[in-house]
Amino acid sequence: MEVYEITGYRSGVDRSGVNFLEPKDAFQNIQNGYIYRQVLQSRLGFKMFSSGRLDDGLRVMELPTFNLRDNTKEALAITKNHLYRYNTVTDTYDEVPTGGSLGAGHLFNIAGDDEYTSSTTYPFADGSDRLVFTSKGMTHVYQYQPPSIPNPLGLVTDYTNVGDNPNYQAFAGGALTNAKYVIYFGERINFFYPTIAGEPTPQGILFSAIRTVGGNGDKFNTSGSGLIILDTGDFINGASKLGNIIVMNLTESNWALEKTRDPFNPYFPRQVPSVIGTSADFSFTQWANEILSMGQTGIVTTDGRQSVRADDKIPFFTRDDMDQSNFNLTYGGFDRNTSQFLFSYLSDAGVALQTIGAITQDKVLVANYEERSWSTYDMRFSVFGETYEGLNLTWDQIDETINPSWAEWDTTEEIWDKIGLGENVYKCLAGDNDGFIYQLDQDCDDYYVDIVAISLAAQAVLTVQDSAFKEGDLVVISGAQGMIQINNFNPDDPRAPFVAYTVLAATLNSVTIDVDSRFFTAYTGGATLSKVINFSAETIPFNPWRENGRRIYISHVEFLLDTNGGNLLVDVFQDEEDNPFKQNILIQPDADNQSRQWLSMSVDNEANFMTFIMKQGSPSVQVRLTSMRIHCQPVALTSY
Repeated sequence: MEVYEITGYRSGVDRSGVNFLEPKDAFQNIQNGYIYRQVLQSRLGFKMFSSGRLDDGLRVMELPTFNLRDNTKEALAITKNHLYRYNTVTDTYDEVPTGGSLGAGHLFNIAGDDEYTSSTTYPFADGSDRLVFTSKGMTHVYQYQPPSIPNPLGLVTDYTNVGDNPNYQAFAGGALTNAKYVIYFGERINFFYPTIAGEPTPQGILFSAIRTVGGNGDKFNTSGSGLIILDTGDFINGASKLGNIIVMNLTESNWALEKTRDPFNPYFPRQVPSVIGTSADFSFTQWANEILSMGQTGIVTTDGRQSVRADDKIPFFTRDDMDQSNFNLTYGGFDRNTSQFLFSYLSDAGVALQTIGAITQDKVLVANYEERSWSTYDMRFSVFGETYEGLNLTWDQIDETINPSWAEWDTTEEIWDKIGLGENVYKCLAGDNDGFIYQLDQDCDDYYVDIVAISLAAQAVLTVQDSAFKEGDLVVISGAQGMIQINNFNPDDPRAPFVAYTVLAATLNSVTIDVDSRFFTAYTGGATLSKVINFSAETIPFNPWRENGRRIYISHVEFLLDTNGGNLLVDVFQDEEDNPFKQNILIQPDADNQSRQWLSMSVDNEANFMTFIMKQGSPSVQVRLTSMRIHCQPVALTSY
């Protein structure tokens, strides 16, 4: 009997005859989980970043980080109508008023869900702080000034209006209305895909003169400014800095914009050899030395010198799994906590669950930078961002009024020395279609909310605080007093099995579930509602002797699991059959006095190849599979 072990500890074959395989090459179709540092695990959850949703409740179009000259940062949010600034004192997002030529109460009025905004930190001529932002869905290029004595909430004005920006001079070819992307680069402000004189310029880069105290950095009709038109018929569908160049993702190609030593012709554009282009305008996301972006025929990575396919493990994903008619909704981001590229998208299956006029993303495609593995998450986000802002709590503020799990220290899911710590800690953020902003990698809960009331009805209606539950979500209720019959999850025993409820309908403050509560006792309070995270991971069909024409016999499989991660259910399939010959085999750690435990499952079967699917549903724990040992041997000749 030979042993094949899927583990990150080592590779190759040791003297005992164990064959070591790497997890990144052994698993496929990972859902709500990922491989990190060679350990397969279910994803952590997310929670509200601030104490409430944005006032207008509209789709979040960008989460900019504004870098100020005193080396501090502001966390901002842009919706279809307003700019918001995170308030570290109140833990809320404050709406920033408009003024100047715009007047009070001005709205951005972005119509399209895919007309995301782009922003850049770009100081005024005197060096004072300013953020410039725009969108193809806006009728202005805007500038934001942070709070000051005359403007305690900050102020949004018109970048291209000389009354608001006295140094501004329009391009000789016509007025600048908006642009798709804006970047501070080469001591200039640069607009990509600008609208000039009312006409879009899809191959254009409009750049100012070099920044000076005289205000040349806001002039577009003086020496050193100008307009570059790329020598191509492709449209610019992405632009981001990569080291000392700007990489531009186009419809069917990639380009690099390099600096020259000529102040009058500051840039040299060149095409990068490309295999595919970028279809989704804001799918590009950058980390380290590469930029990934989405095309309808695949995912491409470029470093400014060459462009290659990044999706060799999922080559047909963008064609088969993503909704093509809403492909441009895709938005890219990066999570430094887990070294993951994130792409929020609308799946084919997600379209059927959404009504016309409310279509938004329902999935996140995850590419792990270190392991080069792929997975998908069930998360409904419109954009990604990051911040170091947050709310630091004093000791006497750390109680259950902020987080119910803090009611007792021995039951909280958070790390002891991290409770209450908010500022100066990196956070990966995400916004959604309903004006909520979340912090990722938190607590194994997704949507988590207090229940105010529960009706006695054939389909129980829960009155809840502001939340973003949707039809089809699987949820659990815990802590209900009075109506104890409705509790279906015990957070004190997260390893115990449970049956989740299904959300039948949901609004901002109500959730209808498939529970007949007519004969329950009356609800008196105390309950919370959580969304279940359903994790699964499928192995690549396993038979190391198949190329030799031999079938495989597997006697048993061992799993090395973290003991605090709940149970694991395993299905075993043979020869790509539709139904498993072993289903929902329970793998349950019981050794609370050790961090990991080996657990065995009998297989005792032979086939041309076998596939294992590990799965778990939980709102409160994270399963971690460190190793998996398959005890097997070759047997009869294959029937294939």
